[in-house]
Amino acid sequence: MNGSGRGIKAGVIGTGSLGKNHARLYASSEAVSELYLYDMIEKRAGEVAALHQAKVSRSHAELLDLCDVVSICTPATDHFATVKSAFEKGVHVLVEKPIASDSKQGREMVDLASEKGLVFQVGHIERFNGTYKAVKELITKPLFIESHRLGTFVPRGIDVSVVVDLMIHDIDLVLDLLRGDALIDLKASGAAILTGSPDIVNARLEFESGCVANLTASRISREPLRKVRFFQENRYVSADFRAKEIEAFSKSDDVTMEALADDPRAFIKKLDVEVDKSEPLMLEIESFLGAVAGGHPPEVTGEEALDALIIAERILDCIKKDR
Repeated sequence: MNGSGRGIKAGVIGTGSLGKNHARLYASSEAVSELYLYDMIEKRAGEVAALHQAKVSRSHAELLDLCDVVSICTPATDHFATVKSAFEKGVHVLVEKPIASDSKQGREMVDLASEKGLVFQVGHIERFNGTYKAVKELITKPLFIESHRLGTFVPRGIDVSVVVDLMIHDIDLVLDLLRGDALIDLKASGAAILTGSPDIVNARLEFESGCVANLTASRISREPLRKVRFFQENRYVSADFRAKEIEAFSKSDDVTMEALADDPRAFIKKLDVEVDKSEPLMLEIESFLGAVAGGHPPEVTGEEALDALIIAERILDCIKKDR
């Protein structure tokens, strides 16, 4: 924090596993002059505050009275009320995904942000992963996308299904990559294994362009995995979002018959791809603060996050109908 008193006054509501990292990055930002924290567990907020010379607020209402911007890192069931409170007090919001518990709440939040003229960014953090940024430079007209997002079981996040907890990341990436391409068909299946909502789900999304996205998400796997494969004409990209690594291949245009005779695979060319290893959350918060300062629109708008949530709801509806 710059300590000059002329910078942004930032707040974090919810200082658990996500919120404590938001606090760390606000504290390290030269744009932020003061940092306020609130958590229902006051001791937890105090411990995080002690690490970053932050101040602990007695309620989220008190925190919002003191801040210009706030990160809301509470369970999704609390997003609607807390985000609305922030907007009513004129505070810009970065809320962790999903935008809300349901799309009706999300619509109201988006409309209120627009009415108040406030920045509303949603934490679809994979958009800031250097892996995805590299993918967007390589893939322009995908024909097939296959994702596997697997997590080990943890109690956090079970207030929502695995579709809204994990798969929504890949839904958002697909919608961003195919921006403007209409979804024309959707099929899904899933099962509740350890909780009352689906814990493992597969969804097939078909778009007007002919692109098909096959998405799988599980929160009951033995090993975590975040891999997506992209196919387009003459190009294949395999992206490991967890390791921040990419393998990419394209078809060579200048292969001689002699070269093919020596090696039948000579027409396949491996591409050298550099991946930015920067911390995605740091880039996300920098982007949010930049949007607040007026430099650019939010990277992930409330409207875009709402689009992803609507698709997630359609997937869950499809699973219910199959049952």
